[in-house]
Amino acid sequence: MSPRARGSAFTSAAAGLAAVSLLVAGLLAPARASGPPSSGATPSATETAGQEANAPASPRLIPRGKVVDPRADTTPITFIVGLKRDNATLTTEATRRANPDELVYRDFLPLVDAGKAYGASSKTLKKARNAAKRAGLKIQIDPSRLFARLTGTAATWNDVLETKVEKSSASQGDPYTVYTASVKGQFPPPPADFRSSTTEWLTVYAIYEPQFDNAGVDQSVVKELQDLLASPGSPQAWPRSGGTLPSGTCDAPALTSGKVYAPGQLSTAYGADGLAKRRMTGKDTRLAIVSLGGGYNGADLEAAADCFGFTMPPVNVVTTSGVSAPFVNASIETHLDLMTSAAVLPNAESIHLVEAVDTLVGFVNALATTLDLDGAPADVVSISYGACEYDYASGSGAGPLMSLMEDLLRMAAVVGTSVVVAAGDNGTSTCAGSVADQPTVSYPASSPWVTAVGGTRLALNSDNTRKSEVVWNDLPFVGTEPSPGPAGAGGPSAFFARPSYQGGVTPVGPRMLPDIALLADIRPGWPIVYGDLLGTVGGTSGASPFFAAHLALIAAKERSRGYPVLGFVNTWLYEAAGTSTNPFYDVVSGSNAVEMTGCCSAYAGYDMASGLGAPSMDLLYRSLPSPAG
Repeated sequence: MSPRARGSAFTSAAAGLAAVSLLVAGLLAPARASGPPSSGATPSATETAGQEANAPASPRLIPRGKVVDPRADTTPITFIVGLKRDNATLTTEATRRANPDELVYRDFLPLVDAGKAYGASSKTLKKARNAAKRAGLKIQIDPSRLFARLTGTAATWNDVLETKVEKSSASQGDPYTVYTASVKGQFPPPPADFRSSTTEWLTVYAIYEPQFDNAGVDQSVVKELQDLLASPGSPQAWPRSGGTLPSGTCDAPALTSGKVYAPGQLSTAYGADGLAKRRMTGKDTRLAIVSLGGGYNGADLEAAADCFGFTMPPVNVVTTSGVSAPFVNASIETHLDLMTSAAVLPNAESIHLVEAVDTLVGFVNALATTLDLDGAPADVVSISYGACEYDYASGSGAGPLMSLMEDLLRMAAVVGTSVVVAAGDNGTSTCAGSVADQPTVSYPASSPWVTAVGGTRLALNSDNTRKSEVVWNDLPFVGTEPSPGPAGAGGPSAFFARPSYQGGVTPVGPRMLPDIALLADIRPGWPIVYGDLLGTVGGTSGASPFFAAHLALIAAKERSRGYPVLGFVNTWLYEAAGTSTNPFYDVVSGSNAVEMTGCCSAYAGYDMASGLGAPSMDLLYRSLPSPAG
């Protein structure tokens, strides 16, 4: 994640997100997905060769635009507005449905019913509709009833907000036209006529302009992948895989030389072969991958499937507000997410790719969409993007964007959607450059309502079982520049209190992350085909879709047995870790510190370097508590 100044809540929300950290090449610079110049859309050498698309990169700040001439520009502008709702009851019900000790454990509601029960009341909706009508705005209520989208021209918004709408136009390589409205650099408060029905006003609207995007494969990223494969490592030499390639694997040089793992090797190492023996191979799974600004090259996906001997499931692209057509760029982050999950789900009917604009506000549209895919929620959502927690802040507390996102994540728990987020790739220094001398983390990984996935360095025996696994920190192989270096993110949240499920691992303190950890080292790392080149990438961006895809397998298996899916899984994970049949390999060695933050090292039990440890997928499945009733 690239260090940036905190900025105001407003400017941060308009900024693009960094793909959490896709590390390629040994250049540990901020990663960006190919396409829009936002960290989540155009991976840099670091994302490709050293950091993965998963390391939370802080959002780029979009400069203040020019004041819109309302007579010349009549573009419909849509802003997101939170609706007044019963947050306390929503929190209680989300908690109960995730607790194996409760009678409503895994008793999920359809989104429409959940919205009626825990979203805005009918009275509130009527007030909001009437206020919108008086203001000359069109209103669309989200099915969650947590927020609405209000649409009007710049002239109308100028009157409603008593400020001037500004515009930043798209340009080559930066394919977003962005409309914003602020008061002293902050989100405006609700106008008088809306105060009785609304809360958060997120006044950023981005429109994707594909003609300004960099279409197709980014050859500079291909060059970074090539350089990484050729790099000897410095000051220490890169380790090589000690495992054996599964039969039928292609003979790409990166594989035969032990510079990258094959999916089958990782399946064995993480105890997932047992799931395949149970015929859990992807049928009826509902996995959604969030992409902020990143498209893909279908030929590369097919090439990966051919190399590793699996069938590439169809990709169902779902666009969101501001995205009228699929992204035309080929993002290395999106490639990694799709290839990693497809190798786990070869028999899936499809994998949903939810494409949203590359801004923090784009997260709201993406999350809301995953809860309503073709009339039903995704079973599992994987997110490989994030930003420094402080980029969501307002003063000393959580800002309106974080507030609304938290309720969307609680709603996900109520409807049965598991959300898995890459913790990041900058060790304990996610907010380096804005917060010094203390550990910092990224959001949404720090949310108590997601499963945050940290990173490890994995070594294999010849039979592909685990030889050793330590905390991911690749400074010995890439040096100290750029900084903060490539290491699994972890540490204490600055905004969230300790959730109940972490009570057994720490008696006091804030929310801690990660929750679990999996492979994230750069070399040998996650396999990726990009520009017809098979290379290696590192970062928690590979770990997140890998774990999410296995949760999707388990959810589909439960549905086939007539049981509910999983929903929010953290209470289950932490309880399972405390049993005699603990399904986690306890990572007890290594540190994710990359700067002088005084944190964090691995030791026996939970720690803020590796969480509960690395899951064994079949053991994890066998530890799943039965649903209530």
